[in-house]
Amino acid sequence: MNSIEFHNNNWVMKGDITLTQAPSIMKLTISYEWKNSVLIDLIQVKEVDTSLLGLIFEWKRQAKKYNRTVSIKNTPANLESLAKLYGVEKFIS
Repeated sequence: MNSIEFHNNNWVMKGDITLTQAPSIMKLTISYEWKNSVLIDLIQVKEVDTSLLGLIFEWKRQAKKYNRTVSIKNTPANLESLAKLYGVEKFIS
């Protein structure tokens, strides 16, 4: 099972997103053409670590190159806690 599904410019993340899954997720998204802004839905995400923050930051950097945005919805509480711990909660809201 993939940890990410693409529905046009909506990306649905699934399951655990940790250091184990992050490299394969990055491989799946590295070739995104950034013709549109992206909405990332985290409703189906379970366990997370700082790897998901790293992925989000990288996607936001890539989007910015093309004058696009990355928005996050349904942020799990454990990701919000990590973001707050590192003082980056405004970047995932």
